[in-house]
Amino acid sequence: MERSLVIFTVNIFIFSLLVLFAVSCTVSSKEKEGLNIPFSHKTHVENYNIDKCETCHTYSVHGLFQGTPTIGECTACHERDGKLTTTDRTMPRKKSIFDNYTDKDKPWKSRPKDQGNVYYSHKVALSTTLDDGSTKLRCAPCHEDKVKSTGLPTLSGGKLMDQCIDCHTTYKMDNECSVCHSRR
Repeated sequence: MERSLVIFTVNIFIFSLLVLFAVSCTVSSKEKEGLNIPFSHKTHVENYNIDKCETCHTYSVHGLFQGTPTIGECTACHERDGKLTTTDRTMPRKKSIFDNYTDKDKPWKSRPKDQGNVYYSHKVALSTTLDDGSTKLRCAPCHEDKVKSTGLPTLSGGKLMDQCIDCHTTYKMDNECSVCHSRR
């Protein structure tokens, strides 16, 4: 009786490992495939007149930045049943690569891995009223000039805290440590 229980347990364990391995391989290949989806901010800004980052990079109802768009948000313009080719450069065309994904998929990886004890709110930075009366900071100081960018976004510069302090100083925002760093 004990021997059959051990054999059964070992078989279940081996089966579980095989299933886990198969699932991890599927996820990894999908992630790698997503990173190969060609994307150009320059094309979207110049050809499609998207002049607001919030057009694709939205906020949840709770004000949290949702980061990269879902495939469903992309297919709102790049219709799944649209034309593959067109001579009209102002009209987004169908992207066949999106057929491999559901509308809820986000195949692009977000760059920041671990923010540790740093809190950053895109919504606060983009809606703060500045001394000149404007209410918007632009994305370029941290994320490069997207009009010239043809690759995936990155944070510019190597010393991010220096950039943050410079920006807070320039726009006369609070530079207290506790504004961005939580006390755990």
